[in-house]
Amino acid sequence: MKLSEPDRRLLREIQRDATLSLKDLAERLAMSQSTVWRRIQEFEAAGLIASRVTLLDPSKIGLGVCVFVHANLRDHSTQSREAFERFIADQPNVLECFSVTGPHDYVLIIRAEDVAAYEDFLMHKLLAHPKVATAQSDFALRQLKYTTMLPL
Repeated sequence: MKLSEPDRRLLREIQRDATLSLKDLAERLAMSQSTVWRRIQEFEAAGLIASRVTLLDPSKIGLGVCVFVHANLRDHSTQSREAFERFIADQPNVLECFSVTGPHDYVLIIRAEDVAAYEDFLMHKLLAHPKVATAQSDFALRQLKYTTMLPL
């Protein structure tokens, strides 16, 4: 989808704060409310806006441990990959999962209450999955940047 500069400004604003009213967006962007509403509807219909969410501070809700996990599968058949990806989709503490190039098959970002809770997930879920061969964990010491805003 080709985006005009007004479209980009609108998308930047709703990425920054999805709670803004149509009136506030229209005022900030010098557009009519109907234009803002129509463009947002078009973006949603096109799949450009996938969802609108509220971002929580993980440490303030007891999920202070962030772990990057590099996982490898036992084999690379379509069946194995699909089974692993279905498993991951059902794990609420897995925030993100990427199929990657290099020495590992997947990189996961996991949040846990503490190291013991992560160990429980690792030993009793991830490594217990029949398609997983290995997992290497890297613990985040601190988070320096966190945004979901895409550069437009």
